[in-house]
Amino acid sequence: MDIKVLKDRLFESAKNEGFESCEIYYQSGSSLNVSVYKGNIEKYQSSENGGFCFRGLYKGNMGYYFSEDPDIDAHMAVKSAKENAEVITIKDKEFIYEGDKEYPAVNVYNAALEDITAEEKIQTALDIERYAREYDSRITVNRSMVASGDNYVYICNTEGLEVSERENHILAYVEVMAEENGEAKEKGEIWIGSDMDSLDPKKLSETACKKAISALNSESIKSGGMKAIIENEIFADIFQCFTESFYAENVQKGFSLLKDKIGTQIASDTVTITDDPLMPGGYATTAFDGEGVASRKKTVVEKGVLKTYLYNLKSANVDGVSSTGNGFKGSFRSAVSTAPTNFYIEKGDKSVEDVIDNIDYGIYINDVAGLHSGANGISGDFSLAAEGFLIENGKITRPVDQITIAGNFYEVLKNIDTVCSDIKFNSSAIGSPSVYIKNIEVSGQ
Repeated sequence: MDIKVLKDRLFESAKNEGFESCEIYYQSGSSLNVSVYKGNIEKYQSSENGGFCFRGLYKGNMGYYFSEDPDIDAHMAVKSAKENAEVITIKDKEFIYEGDKEYPAVNVYNAALEDITAEEKIQTALDIERYAREYDSRITVNRSMVASGDNYVYICNTEGLEVSERENHILAYVEVMAEENGEAKEKGEIWIGSDMDSLDPKKLSETACKKAISALNSESIKSGGMKAIIENEIFADIFQCFTESFYAENVQKGFSLLKDKIGTQIASDTVTITDDPLMPGGYATTAFDGEGVASRKKTVVEKGVLKTYLYNLKSANVDGVSSTGNGFKGSFRSAVSTAPTNFYIEKGDKSVEDVIDNIDYGIYINDVAGLHSGANGISGDFSLAAEGFLIENGKITRPVDQITIAGNFYEVLKNIDTVCSDIKFNSSAIGSPSVYIKNIEVSGQ
């Protein structure tokens, strides 16, 4: 059944059953994932998913019905939602949004991606593996993969909202291991985009291989406080561990140290943090959130000063402000929660090389481990195994491993001396340039 036909039937039935207002949220998507190993297909997985959520206000309570089948009986779905509303005891205020007057135009769908065959994606994965294998005799390819996906969202309600959006993307990833003199180092490189022509399989492979080889013959260093540059993609991953502290719902529940910090200095004046759902080519670019609120770019931290939290409709109502358009659903079955879009630290104007030139003794961190277990998202404390390079007299001198870096994320934000110009996003659309920190505790020998 066409989803709009189902919508009309649901809304008519809901009106007859006495619902005050109602909404349908429909989502569908498909994905293909292929990985190769030693010139052969290791995994090939193609899948489709989707379904809808009907929800409606009945006697002040919100009732829900979920289904993967758009051909279900609309009256039965509405009756189930009504029964659900009648037994609800939690009285949290629920919202069905009337929509905005205007929605931004964003380009998140590339029709040309749909013309790329599965065979072409397989060949790309094979090419990535081959380039890596041929790069150096010390290299073994652990994994080469190409994945693609598309997603369609349609939201409509009886309050006047009706929006839809289709998005697609493609991803390539390679993981390699370099071995020499009994030492092994594993490194990977990822590419995400919506234009296959901008993917360079050879460059992707060579980047991963260079990372792994450059880390060979590493040694530890003495413990102590050190000047440090943390590489862009690594600081983006660290930043991601603490993004939930910027969610208004966590602030309101007491799960964030940023409570009552609006208008205060929480980072050095070199740090500006932005959430930009309208970024061209962004991994999380969208015209509206999961509640139908129009997207807009917002500055969360400006020159170190906290300007706003990220809000959905419910948390915005608690604080008496407007939603920032950050209410999202993980799937059609999920409840609305808060999530960022393209969330990043704004780049500065100095290159990493320029910063290194002025460091007499320090460390360049380009890998960490233990983010899930070694970082406390509420307190900000972290202790992470790390690797990188020693900096001496303005030069990278040798690789370093078997060290741990420790500190507090909020203190690190205050101690950032320089934000570099090399911004990079991870696969979760969290971005950061490399950052130079005046002092960080390093545990080594």
